[in-house]
Amino acid sequence: MEPGERLLDIACGTGPGVVEAARLVGEDGLVLGVDYAEQMLAIAREKVGGLPQVQLRAADVTQLEPTEAPFDAVMSVLGIFFFDDMPGFVRRLWGWTRPGGRLAITVLGLSFFDPMRAAFVEAVREVRPDVEVIEPWRRTDDPATFAAVFEAAGVSAVIETEDERLPFGGGDDWWRIVMGSGLRRTAVALGDDAAEVRARCDRFAEDNGVREVVLQAHYALARRAD
Repeated sequence: MEPGERLLDIACGTGPGVVEAARLVGEDGLVLGVDYAEQMLAIAREKVGGLPQVQLRAADVTQLEPTEAPFDAVMSVLGIFFFDDMPGFVRRLWGWTRPGGRLAITVLGLSFFDPMRAAFVEAVREVRPDVEVIEPWRRTDDPATFAAVFEAAGVSAVIETEDERLPFGGGDDWWRIVMGSGLRRTAVALGDDAAEVRARCDRFAEDNGVREVVLQAHYALARRAD
């Protein structure tokens, strides 16, 4: 992003991308953050404060028609896999991108805080086989599947994959990840049995000497012709 540019952040969540983009575009630019969840936007508003270049809006993206379009850049981080029609989602965002503008979409890859994710799934299966581990990001975790979404949308994109190795301090670290990610829904569904699942994850980390976890992401970038 450059000073004075206009950015649309779809499924902006609690606003980490909005805050960084606001810094880059400056007061002469515009950052519009949109999310369906008002509780997420409430946190984003606290982060943003009174920055004049930022607007935050609660909206259903499938019904959104931003009067500020077209944008220099449109982005969505960890949002596309929540939409039934993912190619349609891409086409919609592409339509809000100006000539010469960019569309950037990020999803999670095959490694989601591995090896702890596998330990969590196995523990849930053993303790509460009736509870489904909800992982919506698995819809696009394979890069070929992710690329196929853009092909179906008729949008040419370059896709890159990056593995990030993160230090891991034990069971408390893992449960913070669980409760701060999409796995939270599963943890809540476990009710009182969440304590046993957590204990099994703790034992796995200790028995296997887990000192780091791997988080993989796929990044898609498409640029409109001038």
